[in-house]
Amino acid sequence: MNMSFEEVRRLLKQRFPFIMVDLVLELIPGEKIKALKNVTGNEIQFLGHFPDYAIMPGVFMVEAIGQAASILFIKTTQKGLDGGEAMVLGAINSMKFLSPVYPGQTMIVEVNLIKMAQEAALVEGHVTVDAKLAATGKLGFARKIL
Repeated sequence: MNMSFEEVRRLLKQRFPFIMVDLVLELIPGEKIKALKNVTGNEIQFLGHFPDYAIMPGVFMVEAIGQAASILFIKTTQKGLDGGEAMVLGAINSMKFLSPVYPGQTMIVEVNLIKMAQEAALVEGHVTVDAKLAATGKLGFARKIL
């Protein structure tokens, strides 16, 4: 299963400028998701990170993993997030940033489900650029009413 940007946008609670998933390339409910994020030089974070040498902030890579994990959670449970609900980050374990990501590059975000309950999930996420690992870690999420 793959998904267009419009399909992704309908599932996620985030809006511009914080949508970090452009396309879903592969999705196997209950197992994994593979998503794509094109990094462009006109994204707002590059105004300050860093003005003379733009580098994708690590927190945005974590956000991309989280958004992909949210899509995987929704498609696995077959229950969307109600109007006042969102998947919120509860834990980050063993997160490592191994190489920088620059404007003009494409991030491939892969998330594998480790454990899931009806209201929470533990995942392992990887961000690669040109088949080189840029970030990796385990994250925990829970469904929360905002």
